[in-house]
Amino acid sequence: MEFFKPGKQYNFLGVAGTLTKVSALLVIASWALVATKGLNFGIDFAGGTEALLAFSKPVDIGDLKGEVEKVGLDTPEVVIYGLQDEGRYFVRSRTQSLLSEAEGARIKTALAGKFGDPILWDASDESGEEIRVQFKEPHKISEIEAALTEAGVAGTSATKQTEASNPTYLVRLPGVRQRLQDALVAKYGKVTKDDAGAFVGEGAFFTIERMESVGSAVGRQMRNQGILAVLYALIGILLYVSFRFDLRYSPGAVVALVHDVSITIGIFSLAGLEFNLPIIAALLAIVGYSLNDTIVVYDRIRESLKMGLGSSLPETINLSVSDTISRTVLTSLTTFLAVLSIFVFGGGIIQNFAFAMLVGIIVGTYSSIYIASPIVIAMDRYLKGRQASAA
Repeated sequence: MEFFKPGKQYNFLGVAGTLTKVSALLVIASWALVATKGLNFGIDFAGGTEALLAFSKPVDIGDLKGEVEKVGLDTPEVVIYGLQDEGRYFVRSRTQSLLSEAEGARIKTALAGKFGDPILWDASDESGEEIRVQFKEPHKISEIEAALTEAGVAGTSATKQTEASNPTYLVRLPGVRQRLQDALVAKYGKVTKDDAGAFVGEGAFFTIERMESVGSAVGRQMRNQGILAVLYALIGILLYVSFRFDLRYSPGAVVALVHDVSITIGIFSLAGLEFNLPIIAALLAIVGYSLNDTIVVYDRIRESLKMGLGSSLPETINLSVSDTISRTVLTSLTTFLAVLSIFVFGGGIIQNFAFAMLVGIIVGTYSSIYIASPIVIAMDRYLKGRQASAA
């Protein structure tokens, strides 16, 4: 199957100058957007909570979202997970801790009224499930738990963190998982499964299949590691292309990849789409996909130069790109259609990943022709100029 007539030479580089300037403006605009508007980091990078809920039957998403908000999860995102009738829902929220400042102050006041002002009060736990406290005098665990119960803080427990004469106590509060489970049982009722795997009970809520929480410090670390992963990939590609070809080719390949990644990130910033670990994976996939296209074009350029095809380097590049354009379009089109089906039918969890890949396929195919190839010409002129100066 041929979209372009075999053996025909197209003047791709005729518009390369204009398109290169447009691309440079788009890259600058992308990073300006990131610097001013920023990225909508997901819980992987900003911290938050994710939960996978299982019910015996489908429930109304609006009611479920309202119940999750009552627990204290801020602006939760609730989507269907799996098939429509499976009764499984994915909940995501930026909330890391359900221990608000008001509740923390209420607990501290209750304990201070009973035992005096604590000499140590540490409520810095990101999950909001633990408070370290020490009083002027030692007290019994049962007395501390009774004081918490009297203050209306249900489901708490206390233990000694140290065994000194005046120990530090660790007060454990019900976490997000426990509070969410209690609220869903109260709202929908509880069901279990018998030995045959059938649901037993008149309720609808079964269990929380998975619960993950990411603190802000861990999120920052994951974000920095994701950025380093992309940078290391670009450096590795620069070295690979330098050894595989020569110095004329490697800068074009890296600039094309930076172009692809930059525009993809800029579109995510402009649209306000969630930027998380799967998007980092998508960026690395885009780097690999775009590099593959570029290597195919570079291989044909090198073969054409060895065969002496073309009266000049621009003509050789036009001839080489013309020879590979049908293969490039077919590969890009089939990949685009496959990713498009994931974007349309994959659901909310994977949609942003698929969207990043769609953008990457388009800009990656474009950059292999109109970014990487023209830079080969610029590098060739630069290296010849240096050789002439040295001579």
